[in-house]
Amino acid sequence: MPVITVQLRSGRTEQQKRELVDRLTTAFVETCGGEREGVWVALQEIPAEHWGIGGKLQSDLMGITTPPAEG
Repeated sequence: MPVITVQLRSGRTEQQKRELVDRLTTAFVETCGGEREGVWVALQEIPAEHWGIGGKLQSDLMGITTPPAEG
């Protein structure tokens, strides 16, 4: 059973994720063979404040602020 894992920033619509899973599955079967039912796709949504690009948090680059942690 092949597993395709995609890490992406949070915020895609359910329809976008549905289409992505469908297209990735189709591409795998067309390229490598097998049955669609045997292809698993895992989407790992990661918030912008958990991504780093060029030494900076993506949330900083985008001007996104998050509330301070309680505690």
